[in-house]
Amino acid sequence: EMHFLKLQVQYGGDVNDFLFPTDSSDPKVEELQRHLEKQFNIPVDEQRVMFRGQNLHDNPQGRLRQYGITNASLIRVVGRKQPIRH
Repeated sequence: EMHFLKLQVQYGGDVNDFLFPTDSSDPKVEELQRHLEKQFNIPVDEQRVMFRGQNLHDNPQGRLRQYGITNASLIRVVGRKQPIRH
């Protein structure tokens, strides 16, 4: 069964709506990071993902719910975009 977590992502001074499709009712940080990589073109190993002062990227196996992340939560992402390859 597909779940959709609707988050807000603050990146580069903008706040973006971010719809995160997952087949888990409590997805892991690493799954979130893979979707962030797809949408924002920031490689997972370049990402710094923060929520209320917690560094999610330090614990890829952690579950979003254990950090208190639910629908409409605002997470902050810092990282360098991949250059577009021509």
